[in-house]
Amino acid sequence: MSHDLALVTIPTLNERENLDWFMEGILALKDDRLHVLVADDDSLDGTWRTYGTKYAADSERNHLIRRPGHDKGQGYALRDAWKWALEHQPAYAFVIAMAGNRTDDPKYIPQMIAALQGGADMVVCERSLQPGGDASAPRRTWGGRGLIGAPASVKDYESGFRGFTRAALEKIDPKTLRSGDHGLKAEVMARAGKLKLRVATLPVPFVAKDPKHEQGGNASFGGKLGLFMRRMTGGV
Repeated sequence: MSHDLALVTIPTLNERENLDWFMEGILALKDDRLHVLVADDDSLDGTWRTYGTKYAADSERNHLIRRPGHDKGQGYALRDAWKWALEHQPAYAFVIAMAGNRTDDPKYIPQMIAALQGGADMVVCERSLQPGGDASAPRRTWGGRGLIGAPASVKDYESGFRGFTRAALEKIDPKTLRSGDHGLKAEVMARAGKLKLRVATLPVPFVAKDPKHEQGGNASFGGKLGLFMRRMTGGV
């Protein structure tokens, strides 16, 4: 499939055991127009070192942000990755977000890019309710939709396997996002709803996360209530 330049952003924390799995899956797509950015929270297991040595060294396609310091978490890592993506030249037309814990399969990336090429501003991979469910299986759903203002077209708004056009990500404006943890997923969906972005969905099978994975989860009720209050005051 021919497409404009795209970037896959992957936040990692102690994912060295999963590193080859997701990188080999991306490389198996044989897509020279698809780049990778790993934003690593200074993993104690040396994920950043292994990725940097094995994949990012002397590569124009594979990039690394090592994130030492205090602002740790999936949200902080993705915010940094998305800001980097928007500043990069040559410009990326599409930005994909996926986990590094084997829950998000890179084989769906071509379909995500196709949806964005087809006119969607954003695409969300909706997971099956039960592990391994096919495309016809019921999708995972979440309460609190009214609190955060998620687009009505999206049932699984807590799925972090997503893609954006450059224009949509610029409107979402990563510099102004606040969530530092997994609450970023709900915050982005709240902003997508406010901006009335065209959000497509792609059914994928649910895969349980690696139990050793230290990042992940969903927005709490308190987090959703906070988003509601921000929506009411124009702060989302």
